[in-house]
Amino acid sequence: MKRLVIAFLLGMSAGSAFAQYVDLGECTFYIRAGFEDSWTRRLPAAGDGSWTVVAPTRGERSLEMRALGLPGTPRGGTFSFFPAPPMEFTVLVPFGADLTLLNSSDPALFLKHVGQEWAVYLNGVLLRSEFVRSGTGYLERSLRDVIVPLDKRRLARGQNLLAFRLRGDPVDDRTGFNRSGPYGIGSYRSLASGNREYVDLMLIGVYAFFALYHCVLFALRPKNKAYLYFGVSTLLLAAYMAARTNAATAIVADTAVLRRIEYSSLFLALPAILAFLESLLLMRRSAFVVAVAAFSAASAVAGQFLRLEPLLYIWYAAALASVAYALVSTFGKAMARDYREMRAAADPSADSPTALALFASVLVRKDSGRVAMGSLVFGLAVLADVWLVGAAGGTVFWSKYAFFVFITLTASVLARQFAEVSERAEAMNAGLETEVDARTAELSAATAERVRLNEEISSANALLSSAMEESERDVRIAAAVQKGFFPARPLATAGWDVSYVFEPASGLSSDFYDFFQDGKSLSGVLLGSVSGSGVASGLVTVLAKNVFGRGMSEMAGEPLAAMLSRVNRELSRELSVVGNTVSCTFLRFSGDRVEYVNAGHTDAFLRKGGSKRVAGLDEGRKRSPPFGRDDFDDGLLALRFTLSPGDALLVYTAGLVESVNAKKAAYGGARLAEAWRRADPHNAESLLASVMIDFRNFMAGSRRAGDICAMAVVKR
Repeated sequence: MKRLVIAFLLGMSAGSAFAQYVDLGECTFYIRAGFEDSWTRRLPAAGDGSWTVVAPTRGERSLEMRALGLPGTPRGGTFSFFPAPPMEFTVLVPFGADLTLLNSSDPALFLKHVGQEWAVYLNGVLLRSEFVRSGTGYLERSLRDVIVPLDKRRLARGQNLLAFRLRGDPVDDRTGFNRSGPYGIGSYRSLASGNREYVDLMLIGVYAFFALYHCVLFALRPKNKAYLYFGVSTLLLAAYMAARTNAATAIVADTAVLRRIEYSSLFLALPAILAFLESLLLMRRSAFVVAVAAFSAASAVAGQFLRLEPLLYIWYAAALASVAYALVSTFGKAMARDYREMRAAADPSADSPTALALFASVLVRKDSGRVAMGSLVFGLAVLADVWLVGAAGGTVFWSKYAFFVFITLTASVLARQFAEVSERAEAMNAGLETEVDARTAELSAATAERVRLNEEISSANALLSSAMEESERDVRIAAAVQKGFFPARPLATAGWDVSYVFEPASGLSSDFYDFFQDGKSLSGVLLGSVSGSGVASGLVTVLAKNVFGRGMSEMAGEPLAAMLSRVNRELSRELSVVGNTVSCTFLRFSGDRVEYVNAGHTDAFLRKGGSKRVAGLDEGRKRSPPFGRDDFDDGLLALRFTLSPGDALLVYTAGLVESVNAKKAAYGGARLAEAWRRADPHNAESLLASVMIDFRNFMAGSRRAGDICAMAVVKR
């Protein structure tokens, strides 16, 4: 008797554990645009034309609001690119409940899909609302595989009323119930047991691991772009699957964001897979793949602003074209190449294998064959899912599992390639170790020889350093001696005010200068340069200064031509061995009269005291030849003129106008003339200082290469 009671109780509990299943597809649907809370409590009156009645049907069906032609809804469909303003709809579903359902411990409502924003009522009582406020509107909450527990206290025996408040884009396929089913009421445990999302989450983790692993391989071997394309395509497919999970909708409230991620990942995965196949099998990337990548990127960007549904169908066409291209151009070329290689490698002495046998060998043994088989499985699964989603209103199922087969086969190809590279590297390392051992012995002997040579070089360097120090010391002494021969300051006379600058580029200069005096009067000035550079030119400056000084003292009353001819003869005799010449500016004064000779030197500038007008003394006339040449007497030209008080002369060496600044521009005579015109006329020192300030501003940031000597002579 006890056993019978226990069996009866178990039967009763089992019956209450698994409730009556109500297929809502077999129920009548009442649908209209708009929503009022009172509509959720009772069915519309018979003959109410504002409601659209959808008759029951056997089997699963979808129910999209745009397909019903409800009054007040805008026209639009699959290929409407722009979203319409959101509308609200009310869907009423009467159903019957027997004692099995009423006595069930966990009755629940299952919806394969519902969107975009929605709420469900049972007999006028709100069970669940997915109206989430965002500013002035609502977040999209388009969900799949929804289970809503039913409050048993709200169920009545006999007829009950489910009411749905829907809100969304009236031309969008997700406004309503856009999956074919199932939609029904049953046991919560029974409905939840059909959830296989944990398998999807496991696959997503596997795909993400594969993606990151191959991205790391690409970082190690960046020349092999196949690792990168494989990692990117796998990561995009993982993102596509993750965006479709209920776990994602629990994290991201706005499902519109998830849908954009889903479609963008799908669009971009296509060129990534094509690029991977070409890089792996053909070692290149074609213009077609670049075009598909540009199209996919444009579609992903457009999907952030336009409706995604028409973009998806356009992408389907691009995907079919890409599959055809991959079959012909990528797999066709790669497998034909491998087929020819295997046929050429066949043993000619044995029976020739048939074409079918060779093709089977390519499929099994070659990379192109293994990747082709994985791609075939994946492609067939994608086609099946396209039909399942587009024609039957189902959901993506086969692709996510077939992609696992694809990545397993392709990853094995990449792993084999990596192993081959590692083996070649190990073989090369072994050969290198042998060669290194041999070279080490040679280098040891060479090292001993280098040590000996280094010791000799060190000894020679010490001698050279000593010689260089001695040479530098000699140059410093020569520079000091040269400077001692030149006047330390200009002569102070009543009729003339003189100032000068003398700046050698290094210790010893090829420029020279001198002042000549007749009693207490200034009788002349000399400023010149010796051709060449170095110690020899520096010593010639001392010689030239002394020769000019003797000429001025011994032939002071002689004509200028006679005096300079004698100076040239002495210099020619002294310089005949070294070959130097002397270019200079020579001025001889007598009261306010000036005799001027330019012997191959720079043009002197005259500044008139009253007008500040500047003129070159050699404008329109030839210069005399430099001293030290036989043709000096024939070409000697002298200029005679008179100076008034305040008139000023500027003479200078070529180093001043030929200096180049950081911008590779020369200072030049024109800028010097302008600086001389604008110079402070207070005295000779201020005139020359103004010119040198302008010169140094011009040369800021650069190093001067030549010697500079300049002199200002002002008539008092």
